Amino acid sequence: MTSQLGRIAKNTSGGTELYRASKAALNALTRSFYAGVKDSGLTVISMHPGWVRTSMGGPSAPLDVETSARGMIDQIEKRAGSGEHVFIDYSGTALPW
Repeated sequence: MTSQLGRIAKNTSGGTELYRASKAALNALTRSFYAGVKDSGLTVISMHPGWVRTSMGGPSAPLDVETSARGMIDQIEKRAGSGEHVFIDYSGTALPW
């Protein structure tokens, strides 16, 4: 589970530095991991759940937990067995690294 906040090119506002750094590191790890296993047919999904109304996301977040969770499940089911590595959000929108 990653976050769009781990996207280096989109970091123009700063803030939440440690969280951003941890997600950027996770993204680098999954890309490196996939490079080593891509010939095996393993599917790797780096997924941003969206901005969700939770204790972390806060009351202003536009997504409820059910919408985010259902979307993530749909994306996992859709891509299962594809042998690809993608960076997407809960709706399946591709996110640039």
